[in-house]
Amino acid sequence: MNLHEWTNAALRGEIVEDDVQHALWLLSNTPMLYDNGETIAVEDYMRGLEHQPPAAELEALGELYATAVAASRRFAEPAEFDRMQDVLSLQFDLWARGVLALPDWMNWFEGLAKGVVDLPVYDFDEVLGSAPEGFMIQDFHDELNYRLEDAPEDEWVLSHLDELYRRVGVTGKA
Repeated sequence: MNLHEWTNAALRGEIVEDDVQHALWLLSNTPMLYDNGETIAVEDYMRGLEHQPPAAELEALGELYATAVAASRRFAEPAEFDRMQDVLSLQFDLWARGVLALPDWMNWFEGLAKGVVDLPVYDFDEVLGSAPEGFMIQDFHDELNYRLEDAPEDEWVLSHLDELYRRVGVTGKA
């Protein structure tokens, strides 16, 4: 089973939901154990699996985590690697809340690893007027949602939220 087949099997409920969630959690959290993307390996992800999946699933997860390693190498420098970690964490949250569809996330992620897609880049001081040191994309997402609580129709916030979602793979079809 390849990654696309695994994704489709997950959507059809043929893979236990907890196993899908754990596999994606590993995708978004394993990089946090590293300072850069130079040494992370497929085995680092696989060691985190709670149990040995069937061979077909294991093959697909190997492909997923090989894609993660390729993306890590592409963004190996510490600042870029931190940004990639931040985006993956946001994507996991968006997927868990039903905002980001699994196929969209996997397509985006494969594009990222292949150099077809880039990580979002923001000058938060320019966009927000000022931002605390260390402010990242997930913080920006939180800030936009916080502002929506006070002004649910704020066009500036809605346009930035839409743009952020587009940049992290949300197509609106979750």
